[in-house]
Amino acid sequence: MDNCLFCKIVANETPSYTVYEDDATKAFLDIFPSTEGHVVVILKKHGWAIGDYTSEELGGLMATVQKVVAALTIAFKTEVFTIGMNHKEENGVHHMHIHVLPRFPEDGGSVIQSVVEREGKDSLLDIAEKIKKEIR
Repeated sequence: MDNCLFCKIVANETPSYTVYEDDATKAFLDIFPSTEGHVVVILKKHGWAIGDYTSEELGGLMATVQKVVAALTIAFKTEVFTIGMNHKEENGVHHMHIHVLPRFPEDGGSVIQSVVEREGKDSLLDIAEKIKKEIR
């Protein structure tokens, strides 16, 4: 995609601090890190949403995330990480990506569930049924 920052990084049109790369994925430091060692992992193929990729492509993406976590574990001597993906987030880069954030004691962070706080109107049973009937 012409104006996609991450596609420009893949094409080496924009520099990055790459920490890992293979034929299908690339991992690089976030230039606005939330913590030391904050890595972004992407598929080189452009897509904005999880549904833009095959299960095999997503499996390769997670294999790269796993390699990055293993490296960060050793490099930063931590076993705690927050790993998250923004899906069709308007305020972010419009290329699906996964953030890998090493966690440290007293870093001020919290569990990923604290990112959004919106109480549901329906019961958990009703919500579960609503989701189950749409799974294909």
